[in-house]
Amino acid sequence: MAPEDGAIKNERPVLLIFRRPPHGSVFAAEGFRLAQALLAFEVPVRLAFEGDGVYVLMKGQGGKLGLGDLAGAFSQMPGQGLKEFLVLDEDLKERGLAREDLIDGPVTLIMNDDLRTLIDESKVVMPF
Repeated sequence: MAPEDGAIKNERPVLLIFRRPPHGSVFAAEGFRLAQALLAFEVPVRLAFEGDGVYVLMKGQGGKLGLGDLAGAFSQMPGQGLKEFLVLDEDLKERGLAREDLIDGPVTLIMNDDLRTLIDESKVVMPF
């Protein structure tokens, strides 16, 4: 049975939290693939980046493990319906990075309390 118009859009979102760096494992790439699938089915999704996960959105990455330019791939997601990338400001600063070091696009810097609220508001939380 198909959902009524707007039923999916009114659901609590799925929150994907990127905690690991983009290279050296497949976690970030698999999180990206899941985000793409959720967006394709118009499931509400939010992407948060904390810890070494802030590197996922860093400009100028080289591809490893045959995964290509992951930051470049993420930068295309707003065109697929993603509203914003949520990045923990404290974790960005701890790594000597600034907003300007990240991909162009809708990046919102958040605090730890904001992430806790996002977790509470989400239907499902998946770490990568």
